[in-house]
Amino acid sequence: MNTPTKRNGRVSILIKALNEEARIANCLAAAVREAQSLDGEVILVDSLSTDRTVEIARAYPIRIVQFSCLGDRGCGAAVQLGYQFAQGDYIYILDGDMELQTGFIARALNVLETEPDVAGVGGRLLDRQIRTAADLRRAQTLGSLSQRIEVDELGGGGLYRREAIESVGYLAHRWLPAFEEAELGFRLRAAGWRLFRLPDPAVLHTGHTESNWDMVRRLWRNRRAHAVGMFLRSALGKAWWWRAVLSQRIVILTPGIHLVVLGIAILLGNSLRATVGVWLALEFGVWLCLWLALAVKKQDLQIAGFSLISWHISTAAALIGSSRPLADPHTPIAAREII
Repeated sequence: MNTPTKRNGRVSILIKALNEEARIANCLAAAVREAQSLDGEVILVDSLSTDRTVEIARAYPIRIVQFSCLGDRGCGAAVQLGYQFAQGDYIYILDGDMELQTGFIARALNVLETEPDVAGVGGRLLDRQIRTAADLRRAQTLGSLSQRIEVDELGGGGLYRREAIESVGYLAHRWLPAFEEAELGFRLRAAGWRLFRLPDPAVLHTGHTESNWDMVRRLWRNRRAHAVGMFLRSALGKAWWWRAVLSQRIVILTPGIHLVVLGIAILLGNSLRATVGVWLALEFGVWLCLWLALAVKKQDLQIAGFSLISWHISTAAALIGSSRPLADPHTPIAAREII
C-alpha cells in the first residue's frame, strides 16, 4: 500500500468516482481551477472503473489513487482512501458527478480560519435535473438555503478542518456504503465541533437519469439502501446514538406504527377472526390517512404513495443492514497511486 507521508499544504480536494467518464472532465476542470487558486491539490479516488474515467483523468494535473481490492471499494471507503493520501490542512469531499462553483472553497476557508470551533462548512447543492423524490427533497433542503445555518452533518460534500478530523480518528467510516458524511458529522458534533452550511452555491450536481423505481432498484443492488441499518448499528454505544436514530426515524416509525396498530387490534378483538378484521381495518385507515396527509404536504398523490412504499423498503433494508457487523474503520485501505 502506497500511503505518502503528509506534508503541509492548504487544501486537498478528494473526488470519489466509479465509471464517471461522461462527467469526470467537468468535475476535474472545476476542481483543478479551485485548487490552483488555493495552493491545493486534487486527488481522484477511482473505485476500479471499467470505463474511460482514469484515461480522461490522466490529462489533468492531479493525483489518481485506486483501490487494490474490489471488495474494499465503497462510498465511505473512497473518502477514507483519499484521506490516506491527502496532504492539505483542509479537506474537501466531492463526487465525480459534481462541479465545484468558483470561489466557494475560499469562502468556506474564511469561516474555518476565523472560527476555530468550526470543523466543516458546506454550501448549496444545485441539481441540474429533478427526476426522483430524492432529487426533489435534496433541492428543497440543500439547494434552497437563504442564510447560514448550523447543521449536524454536511450531506453533499463540504470543506473540513484536518485538525478536527484527527481529533475524531478518521474521515469516513470505510465500511459504510452510504451515510458516511452523516456518521462523520455526528462524530464531530459529539466531540464539541460545529458544522455550518452557507447559502452560497457550492456544487452543481448532475446525478442519475432515472425514475423513482430505478433509484430504488439501484440502491438495493449496490447495498446503499442497507446502509441505514449499518449506520445505526455503528452508532450503538456512541455519544451520538440518539442523533443517528432521529436522523433515520422513518425506519423506526414505520414498524412502530404497525406494532401499535396490531396491539390495538389485539385489545379490541375478542377472537382471532375479529382481531384480524380489526387489524386490517385499522391498517387500511391509518395508512390511508398518512397517504392523504403526505399528499397535502407534497402536493402530489403519486409522490406521497411512493414515499409510503419507500418507507417500508427502507425499513426492510435497514433490518438486513443491521445484521451485518462492521469491522474497524481505522484499518488502512490497500491502494496504489497511478502515475
